[in-house]
Amino acid sequence: MPDLRFIPLPYRILLLYVEPVAAFNGAILAHFFPAFYLAGMSPSATTSSYSGPSQVIFDQLAACYLLFAFNEAVVLRSTSDIRVWKAMVLGILLCDVIHLYGTWEALGAAFWDPRLWRMEDWVNLTMLYGPGGMRIALLMGVGLKDEKGRTGRRKEL
Repeated sequence: MPDLRFIPLPYRILLLYVEPVAAFNGAILAHFFPAFYLAGMSPSATTSSYSGPSQVIFDQLAACYLLFAFNEAVVLRSTSDIRVWKAMVLGILLCDVIHLYGTWEALGAAFWDPRLWRMEDWVNLTMLYGPGGMRIALLMGVGLKDEKGRTGRRKEL
């Protein structure tokens, strides 16, 4: 088992535990409860907006969520190479950007006004903004230890 102590605990908790569970949950929702998932992601959609022929799209989305869960829960645990961690986190951050764009499209002006958010929007956007900020911090090297064990900004990748 690789020594992951150079990765600060908040990053490890998020990337090795919280996000894999959330991604697995997203896969379950997208595959088994697509109408519920759709209504949660788009305020203009209802559970009756879902149609069976579109299931393939939800199954493909579920597959992507399972890939995220696997990569974070298994691949990141298998290496202590910070370049692999940063590459994985950069890929997830790119997905976050597209996810935010899709949410902005779905919410319209409400995207910028938390007073108008539904509970689903709070969950969705909180799970994007908070972890997204942590991803950016990790990519910048915030809190990472250098080769001599000093905490600071580790510049690799």
